[in-house]
Amino acid sequence: MQRIYHQQGFSGLNSQAFCQKYIDYFRLSISGANVTMYIPVSGPVLIVANHPLGGMEGVVLLNMLRKVRPDIKILANRALGLLEPLAPHFIYTNPLKTNDKGNQASVRACHTQLENGGALLIFPAGRVSYSVNARSPVTDHPWNKLVGSLGSRFNCPVVPVYISGQNRRWFYRLGHIWKSMRMLMLIREMLASKDRRIHLAVGQPVNRQVTREPAHLTRLFRLLTYLQNPGCQTRWGDNNVVPMMPLAKPVSGRILADELMEVPGNQKLLSYKNLAVYYLNYDQAPLIVEEIRRLRELQFREYKEGSGKDKDGDQFDHSYTHLVLFDTDTLEVAGAYRMGRTDQLLEGGDITQLYLSRMFDFGPGFVNRHQPCLEMGRSFLIGKHQRSFHGLLLLFKGIGAFLQQFKHYRTLYGTVSLSKIYTPLSVYLIQRFVVCEKDNVRALKSFDYPVIPELEAYLKDYARDIDVLDWLIKHIEPDGKGLPVLVRQYHQLGARFHGLGMDPNFAGTPGLLLSVDVAKAPEKLLRLYLGNSYQAWLNY
Repeated sequence: MQRIYHQQGFSGLNSQAFCQKYIDYFRLSISGANVTMYIPVSGPVLIVANHPLGGMEGVVLLNMLRKVRPDIKILANRALGLLEPLAPHFIYTNPLKTNDKGNQASVRACHTQLENGGALLIFPAGRVSYSVNARSPVTDHPWNKLVGSLGSRFNCPVVPVYISGQNRRWFYRLGHIWKSMRMLMLIREMLASKDRRIHLAVGQPVNRQVTREPAHLTRLFRLLTYLQNPGCQTRWGDNNVVPMMPLAKPVSGRILADELMEVPGNQKLLSYKNLAVYYLNYDQAPLIVEEIRRLRELQFREYKEGSGKDKDGDQFDHSYTHLVLFDTDTLEVAGAYRMGRTDQLLEGGDITQLYLSRMFDFGPGFVNRHQPCLEMGRSFLIGKHQRSFHGLLLLFKGIGAFLQQFKHYRTLYGTVSLSKIYTPLSVYLIQRFVVCEKDNVRALKSFDYPVIPELEAYLKDYARDIDVLDWLIKHIEPDGKGLPVLVRQYHQLGARFHGLGMDPNFAGTPGLLLSVDVAKAPEKLLRLYLGNSYQAWLNY
């Protein structure tokens, strides 16, 4: 290394020239999205990265980051003080001895850098990635909780960077014999790295922390960094793409209103201002159900779902009960929910009378096989009501009013469609965070996704917190959207999530199977959805 340093003219260069000469000498090929696109051009920012190679990734990142943040500082092993051209960008520390007296000064320098509105890059592992044994994945040493402490204290943007790559196999094998061999062999690995391809994946800045506990926050930054791995960033295939027919013509609002007038009065469950909730079946109001089918197809297409036909419908529309949200001012259907009354549908013992039997194999112990339930599904709100608080609330209050009329229904179950506007990674996170043991039920077509070791390690150490899940999804989804509203809504009701299956009859959309024992829901929600007489329902 000494010979190369002098013979190749590295000595005396400024940091910019040094980095570029280093990349040229080793003929490094750097790929990935524009690394600087998520880096704020001013103000404090903390950048965290994994440490797979042991040295050259720092030079590569410095070369790219300094173009947008000339003030960049890197918390670095003090052994790198030998590289004089890079000294202006280094804050030196001793990562191998956490109690080293000089490390306190390093921490203070990190604080000063962020306090002064600077950019700071940290490799929180402090040493090169390794594998515990021949069967375990190559991953970082436990991260220093300094990054969580800095993120919590300064509440500045934190940008995760995942660096792809590994050293040679024998490097890890020697480390299994004696861990210090990894340190001794690092220079040898670097000198053997000519023509290496380095892929960088940069995540969205984290601007809001989900916890202020440094150790937990550090683990979340680490998990978010590893989730940037291109191996996790899969996309939906086009196997279920179908041609889209033009939608059916809408039914006249006046005809819809006239048909509702014929529905028995006790089937109007509640009203609020210009919105009313009814329940009805196909025979009572066939045109309303046909309009529901048209609107379902319209709304589902916006979420990359839908049948592709002029309406979304099947034979279950004729046997299920429809909960309808109707706008009496505009004379239009504003939303709907489809409810299967299992005591009626399973009267003959034919499980195929349930729509979800086409997605799941229900064992004899599942709740729908031994007590009256409502199978919920095919819910929607039209566009202008989707951002309204009242639309979804009235549908849920309508369910509560229906339960008040038919008190023997104590349990709701069904699927929440996890639309393909979410990435497969987000769907996998939802599955791993919320699904319990899949007892008494099995998906006929499961959602298959490769295991993510970092996620499994996190879930082993921390509770499956739905707020953490929401936080992760917001930082994975390109548009920053969080957990689907219905998942959170049912979670608040105390839902048990049983499994995730792919619905072949609904554009191959993943569906999250859940059940809710309504009687065990929080009292404030029982009062909200069932009204002040909820206690009488509980006592029934």
